[in-house]
Amino acid sequence: MGDPALGSAAATLPRLAALVRLLLQLRLMLTAISLLLLPGERLILPTAIGVVAFALLSGLAARYWERFVPYLVNHPLLITLDVTVASGILAIDGPSGAIFLTTVLTSTICGVLFGLRGVIAVAAFQILCYALAVLSYAQVHESTSPADLVTFQVLVVHPLLYPIAGYVGLRVRAIFTELAAEQEARRQAERIAAASEERDRLARDMHDSVAKTLRGAAMAAQALPLWLAKDPERAAATAAQVADAADIAASEARALIADLRDGSALVPFGRAVADITGRWSAESGVGVETRVPEGDIRLLVTARHESIAILREALTNVERHADARSVVVTVQTEPGHCTLTITDDGKGFGSSPDTVRAAEAAGNGHYGLLGMTERAERAGGSLHVESAPGRGTRLSVRVPTVEADGHTAEVVR
Repeated sequence: MGDPALGSAAATLPRLAALVRLLLQLRLMLTAISLLLLPGERLILPTAIGVVAFALLSGLAARYWERFVPYLVNHPLLITLDVTVASGILAIDGPSGAIFLTTVLTSTICGVLFGLRGVIAVAAFQILCYALAVLSYAQVHESTSPADLVTFQVLVVHPLLYPIAGYVGLRVRAIFTELAAEQEARRQAERIAAASEERDRLARDMHDSVAKTLRGAAMAAQALPLWLAKDPERAAATAAQVADAADIAASEARALIADLRDGSALVPFGRAVADITGRWSAESGVGVETRVPEGDIRLLVTARHESIAILREALTNVERHADARSVVVTVQTEPGHCTLTITDDGKGFGSSPDTVRAAEAAGNGHYGLLGMTERAERAGGSLHVESAPGRGTRLSVRVPTVEADGHTAEVVR
């Protein structure tokens, strides 16, 4: 009768499990209400025991959902026991009490747990038990007017509610199953996109670091024969430059490999920032104050990687050039955007940041500020730098975040 793949939906569809738990809790509350509404002359011991047992069954099923569902799927005849107990209460309480509503909820739960054939079987059994309960109620309560029982609602509407409620359960299960499939497809697409972005990022990083360094070393090596013939001292200096470039290229390659092995992508962005600044402070001896908001900040793969790369490069520049005594790193969020700011109390730039950036773009052999600007733009954000001689430097990178609906905010530069 049951479909195990779909009957074990609680393990794969949390929303579906939450829905069935809610239905069981509602069944428990309706059962308690029916006990309170029973007239005094009907509140006999067998009735009270039946209602309490029915309530306990609903409560235990809702409480121990993970154990109850697999057992119910493997032993679907337990549904017949539940329906029989509820029908016995209907035979005493009548077809129009709150207990009847709990039997309708049972049909919905079966629709969520079982396939179409299972729902048909359960609904048919419920209709049969309902008819027997109505007949028993009429015989037990002979004083009840036949007009109260022989009505369109009692004879037609109530029985029809069972298959209708079962169909509702089937449709809800189908909707949640489709939603789960769509979410899995989206996660798979995100993984594919992330892998593609990672390949593109690695290619860019190799081009911006290792490739440029090796190209410079190759050009210097090509000039070595000429300098050996004309100027041995210049040749020695050029050879030293080639050796230095090879060391730099090896260091850059090691950094790229370490970055590929870095597991920080699994760490919330704020904590990753705090970890990086903490390690840098311990290694450099410069004090760092890190301010990050609580909770995770959702960034696309590229935005997260480029922001962290900018942070690392900014801290390296502080250590090498700023002669700073302290650094403050802050992460601030606003609707649709995240801003990472690195502020130091060092000696600042000798020229304005725009002048430095223009010189790098013209090809002065340095790419620090220009490279960070390009990284921010690749992340869909922007970089802003404030600095003056003797007044330190403030660097801010602003990137879009992923909103709750999965979209990124529009970037305004």
